[in-house]
Amino acid sequence: MREEIYRWMKSLAVFYLFFTAVLQLVPDRKYERYVRSFMGLLLIYMLCTPVFAAFGKSGQFLESFADTFYREQEKMEQLEAEELQTFYLKQGYENEISFKIEELLKESGINPSKTAVHIEGERISAVLTVRQELTREQERGIRDELRKRFGIEEKDCKILTDRNDGTTVDGPSASGNASDSDRASGIRR
Repeated sequence: MREEIYRWMKSLAVFYLFFTAVLQLVPDRKYERYVRSFMGLLLIYMLCTPVFAAFGKSGQFLESFADTFYREQEKMEQLEAEELQTFYLKQGYENEISFKIEELLKESGINPSKTAVHIEGERISAVLTVRQELTREQERGIRDELRKRFGIEEKDCKILTDRNDGTTVDGPSASGNASDSDRASGIRR
């Protein structure tokens, strides 16, 4: 009896070391709770094993545990597959909207350089980079079409020009200084 207790305590110690190592190897923290719950179930099983062995029910408990474990593992794999599918659908939708925006710009006589679309929940945002200066009317027309066709609100749409000095159509230059400043940097001469 004494040797069985020592063996049981030894297996608990090995389990704890294994549990700690597995937690360190989890690639993404969002999966940590699944690993913890699974390992918690294993720990409960290990703690209850001597009790069930005394009553002769360890075989039934092990079968039940294995069935539950496989069902949970299938659910987790299905959830991962759904998340992956959602990611690829979102990415494909973003690419399709970018392509359609570039077509719209070309139809309007505007030469696009780069179009980036990002979808976050129900909100769609776009950053358009064009190769020429746009008039306010052209800019307004683009924003209206994006709102009508794709539901992109004006606040979620940035239109930039692809010039060497990095200035934008609707904002200050990328360096933070006004583009008509006589200073190239924040250092005074």
